[in-house]
Amino acid sequence: MDPTTTTAAAGLAAGGYILRLGQRWIRFRAQIRRAELDQHGLSERTRSLPPGSRLIEKTAHHDVDIVIGGQAAGRNPR
Repeated sequence: MDPTTTTAAAGLAAGGYILRLGQRWIRFRAQIRRAELDQHGLSERTRSLPPGSRLIEKTAHHDVDIVIGGQAAGRNPR
């Protein structure tokens, strides 16, 4: 096999591997960004609710149940 062909094949394989790593990194960062935006949106919604309100959000990935102005879990009233 010609050394030029071997070098070209190795270069293409390395380039493909680097592109695949880049794609995975971009997808991972996008997933993190979506989670940050979801959290920010949840925080904004809870700020607008009056005390005693309850916010329940259920998605395919998580369930959130927030009581606004309620007693903290595990604490005894004084």
